[in-house]
Amino acid sequence: MEKNKKNSFTKWLEILQQESWQLELLISGFAIFLLAESYDPVRNLDNQINLLLSGSAYYALLYIPYQVILGAWYVLIINLILHVLLRGLWISTIGLRYVSGDIDFNKLNISPKFDRFLRSKIVSFDLYIQQLEKLCSAVFGFTFLIIFILISGGLYVVGIFIMAMAMEGISTTFGDLWVLVIVPFLLLYLLGGFIYFLDFITLGWIKRQKGIARVYYPIYRFFSVITLSFIYRPIYYNLLDNKYGRNIVLFLIPYLIVFTLIASLNVNTYAFLPRNRTLQSISNDFYDDTSEGRSSYSASISSKFIKNGFVQLFLPYVARNDDQVIEAICPDLKPAKTGIFFFGNNDPLRDNMNADLALDCHAQRFKIYVNDSLINDLKYRFHEHPTRKNLGLLTVLDVGYLPRGEHAIKINVKVLESNKGKDSLFFRESVIMPFWKE
Repeated sequence: MEKNKKNSFTKWLEILQQESWQLELLISGFAIFLLAESYDPVRNLDNQINLLLSGSAYYALLYIPYQVILGAWYVLIINLILHVLLRGLWISTIGLRYVSGDIDFNKLNISPKFDRFLRSKIVSFDLYIQQLEKLCSAVFGFTFLIIFILISGGLYVVGIFIMAMAMEGISTTFGDLWVLVIVPFLLLYLLGGFIYFLDFITLGWIKRQKGIARVYYPIYRFFSVITLSFIYRPIYYNLLDNKYGRNIVLFLIPYLIVFTLIASLNVNTYAFLPRNRTLQSISNDFYDDTSEGRSSYSASISSKFIKNGFVQLFLPYVARNDDQVIEAICPDLKPAKTGIFFFGNNDPLRDNMNADLALDCHAQRFKIYVNDSLINDLKYRFHEHPTRKNLGLLTVLDVGYLPRGEHAIKINVKVLESNKGKDSLFFRESVIMPFWKE
């Protein structure tokens, strides 16, 4: 009974295998459509991470899954389009075979030299169709193997970041000497990951060495769990048991190298453009009507062209840099809890915080100049930028007295620096924003 079930299941798989091209095309078509529609939301994740980074540098860890998602997006869109093109070519060859059958070289009436060459390269049209079918299925399976490899690599790098953050936390809390406790674990993690990767790209060479296989076994098991490679392990080993599959796995490394090089390609055709040109340049981030809603830590005004004599100035609040300054300016202002909370954050410190005092503390961080003239008695308000979603301060400058033409807003920001164990507060020039009064 069990044998009959196994045979029927095997026959079902063989039938499904022959008809899998339909599923491949269906999945590829839907996936390409969804990927095209999801490009902007995926790119917007960068802005969301930047907003979180304004609160804490630890959120930089989110750039790892973001890069994995972005890499997976590019791999999927490129490979699936290639798959659809190859499947289209395969379907066209089947239709052509129905019309004209196999290739009859005798009817081509070409010279013997070309005849011998073509006969050696094109064995039969049926074999060409079979090779195309094999290539299409390989491209489809190869695509999702790469996705899981990218996820594995991302999870491995996350482990490195977690250890690095743990070292920083221990150093801050207990002193630098305690960091030495984690350093050996980090080195073993890096070495074990390198050995695991070496075994992967050499198609299991280390596992075939009986002398070191016993030592490598716990390393293999550990990184199989850390990288979730057990999910795609059957696909990997199914490819290794034949020459065609081994060639596909070996192609992974140059594929990923070329993919990385193309993604990082930068073409420079400007021979006389200096690298250090900040003071001589103008940034779109300075102006709300040209910043395209990107999150930015730069101050901004509504537009570079002022018509009504008032300039709306937004000053972002970057918590990871500004909190220490605010604590130094206003030691009596108790900070509320920060972090990730479920079902809201009912922090009594935040509820009882004096809003006027908090606003005054934030305002003391800035000195605003218009054409080198300090502007006093500015009125600030808390504000969430409508497009960038940054939190910060908003104030309005009356520039109606200025003549028509170019002017500039200069912003000095109070910073905190430690020198020989002593903290000192001082103002530093942050940005100069030109504007034109009509």
